[in-house]
Amino acid sequence: MKTKIFILNLVLAGMLTMVFNGCKKEILELTDEEENRSFMAMFRQQANTGKAGDPLASQVVNTNDMYLVWNGINGASGYRIQMKTQAGSWDVPADILWDTIVGPEVLKYTKKDLQYSTKHNFAIQTLSPKGEAYHSKWYGKGDPGHNDERAEWEMGERRGIPDVVSVGGVTETSLRVYFDLTVPSGSDRTDPSKLNPSFQYENEKFLMDEILIQPASVNRDLPTKKIALTQADLDKGYVDVSGLSSNALYVVNGLNNKVVRYWDRLYNTTMVRMRGQVGAPILIPHIVDETNTWAKQHNASRLDTILNNYLFDNTLAEGTIFMLEAGKNYYLGSGVVLAKGLTLKTNTPGTKPIVFMGLGYNETGNQALAYNFQLGRPAQAGEIGSITVGDVIFDDINFEVPYAVNFFNQSLYPGKSITGNYFINQHSASMPFTCSKLEARNCNFQGMVRSWFRTQGSNRQVIENIIVEKCLFHDVGMYDVNGRGYPFITGDAKSEKTNIFNNVVIRNNSFIGMSYDQLLRENANLAWAASVVWNVTIENNTFLNAFAITNDRYLIQHMHPPANSKYTIRKNLFIAVKAAGDARALNLSGMNFRTYRPGLSFDIADNYSTSAKSANNAITYYSSAEIFTKQPFSHTGNGAGYNPGTGAGSLNVGGLEATKVITGPTPIAPENLLVDPYPKGKKVGSAWDTDAHIYNLNGLFFKNTPEVRNHPIYTKGIGDPRWR
Repeated sequence: MKTKIFILNLVLAGMLTMVFNGCKKEILELTDEEENRSFMAMFRQQANTGKAGDPLASQVVNTNDMYLVWNGINGASGYRIQMKTQAGSWDVPADILWDTIVGPEVLKYTKKDLQYSTKHNFAIQTLSPKGEAYHSKWYGKGDPGHNDERAEWEMGERRGIPDVVSVGGVTETSLRVYFDLTVPSGSDRTDPSKLNPSFQYENEKFLMDEILIQPASVNRDLPTKKIALTQADLDKGYVDVSGLSSNALYVVNGLNNKVVRYWDRLYNTTMVRMRGQVGAPILIPHIVDETNTWAKQHNASRLDTILNNYLFDNTLAEGTIFMLEAGKNYYLGSGVVLAKGLTLKTNTPGTKPIVFMGLGYNETGNQALAYNFQLGRPAQAGEIGSITVGDVIFDDINFEVPYAVNFFNQSLYPGKSITGNYFINQHSASMPFTCSKLEARNCNFQGMVRSWFRTQGSNRQVIENIIVEKCLFHDVGMYDVNGRGYPFITGDAKSEKTNIFNNVVIRNNSFIGMSYDQLLRENANLAWAASVVWNVTIENNTFLNAFAITNDRYLIQHMHPPANSKYTIRKNLFIAVKAAGDARALNLSGMNFRTYRPGLSFDIADNYSTSAKSANNAITYYSSAEIFTKQPFSHTGNGAGYNPGTGAGSLNVGGLEATKVITGPTPIAPENLLVDPYPKGKKVGSAWDTDAHIYNLNGLFFKNTPEVRNHPIYTKGIGDPRWR
């Protein structure tokens, strides 16, 4: 027995020796530089102190000065500080706007005169007397996923900027800069919100001695033009500028160099893109990177780099047409900035290419890669004006997110988080912008979980036209158990001049099972500028179980529209349907208006729905008088049936009755109208099938029966015509 124990002890000792030796091999020895590296200095801010409103913390002072304070490090030989705007990159030398070294005794610094209304990032490094290899790591260069390692502050707004400088006569290489130096009178002169005290004037004229035309960040290598103004220039009120580059983007400023602080010298800033000759359409060849596993697996050619490079390419005019090979697959490997008008289309009409808006998963493997288009862009250094974007058009393309995870299908992707993606998502720090047109036509969209188009941010946003025509939306939404996310088109106006609903046309589309919050939403109640009017047309669309998962999914939530706005809603088809044993509620709601300003009008007529019950009367699809379970178009308090004192429905061209969604004299059940309208999966109790949001698209065609052919839905051409 003792012999056995001895042998076991020997074996155990041997095993422990192997384990210890194995562990020794895993021990990583620090290099001399790593072991003796200086400690990291950090700016004092809430992320480090946990204190909100700390009066001793780093903070913006005097509107556009930055007070920085940091912890001292024993033995430091000094500190190096860098600065960039939020839109810049630490890896691009030209984006570093300030790079300075201070002594070891300096633990606070005020960086003065920074660009107004612009987020700035700061970084600090402890310098070691032992040399560069021993300097600390940088604090402040963390990415957006590590906010505690970032140091970012936004400068205050410069209010009361007079509208002095404007640009006209733009050609490929020249332009005319106008300036009106007349000082406003009365209270407009004494009110600092209307005229900032930094603007100097004499003899009722603003002082201006220079016109500065600088290349914007997208073409920063172009030369700057400085024009010293003569008295003759001031007398005639304009100067002509030549020798500029076609297709280039420039920042135009008028300056009064008697003012000490640079950003206070400037009057209103104007950004202008030079004209250019739009060349022949450019075919983007289908080339698969064989070294990219995901691209190879999906036989997909990368697209985002080409479209992003176009923004910086002055050899290509705004409005360039890019064509994709019909029937081929392309993909986005990063977000695409839409700050220069373009058209993206198939090279063979009727045969769609596929654009995968991301392939694969992130580094941790828990999030599907899903990139967005971004309308507008943040300001780079020196860009404090607005930008103008030409027509942005998507034509005859399938946009898909193959690995998108939503609330319903999440169980099919163990360990994956729900995808919070969009088709277009505006950056919150985007400069004020005007886009002449955003259009999607003949496109199919799948996999946008959170929203199709979302605006955000405090700056002015104007989109003169949003056109969505002949598009199909399916397998989209389901961001949470209630569907939610954001509306299909989400307004978030913070400026009274913002207007993304100037002319919205949604026509001949199908929205199949879409669960976003609403179709259209803008809740802001602002003193809208006189130029802001909303015109919305929703016509010949099919809505099948769309915006219906839970209550209050108003098709239109425009609570406080501007005066003289108009809503045209005609010939749309609404379908509510579910199979036997499906416990889902169908809760489509109509309108939510709260403020009826003068001139608001409606043109609502010929909107139909399928019947409230199944053909055999066994299943109830809806129990209200109309398919809307809450606030239908005809609602007399918050809908188009509102009574302004001249009678209910008097704001509608056809009166109150025309605002109602009707079934026709003989209601038709959805299963009698369409080949197969049912969702593939069900809700059983409180549990949803993983395919409860999926539909057989081929089953949405109309049946060829006398009941269908003789029904007003067919004879009047109601709904999306593709299904006839």
